[in-house]
Amino acid sequence: MRNQTFKLKLKHMKKILKLSFIAICILSLTNCNKEETENLVSEIDVTINNSDDYEIDLMISGDEEGATIKTQAQHFQKSELIRDSSTNWSVVYQYEPLPNYTGMDFVEIETCTGGESTGCSNFDIVRINFNITN
Repeated sequence: MRNQTFKLKLKHMKKILKLSFIAICILSLTNCNKEETENLVSEIDVTINNSDDYEIDLMISGDEEGATIKTQAQHFQKSELIRDSSTNWSVVYQYEPLPNYTGMDFVEIETCTGGESTGCSNFDIVRINFNITN
């Protein structure tokens, strides 16, 4: 009786191990096939007067390429991405601080480049650090 119980437990353990192995293999394969890459951070330090506007062309204009604000600035009157005929269809970030604000602010923009009719393949984070003065 004891030997049968042991064999039964061993049989169940083998099934559990096989299922676990299959699950690990499937998870490993799905993670290894990911072609997209995301670079940690490219940083730009900017000092502007609180009455000035700031604008940067991110030089992204491909049909499958783009950008989104990942972390919005906190002390802004305007903080937006524009891509239209006025920017010649290139993604441009525009920032205008609050009128009387002095101090630090930042925005993080996720850019998507390198797509060839299948969407983006390279994701980068651009962090713009603002030092806002009088």
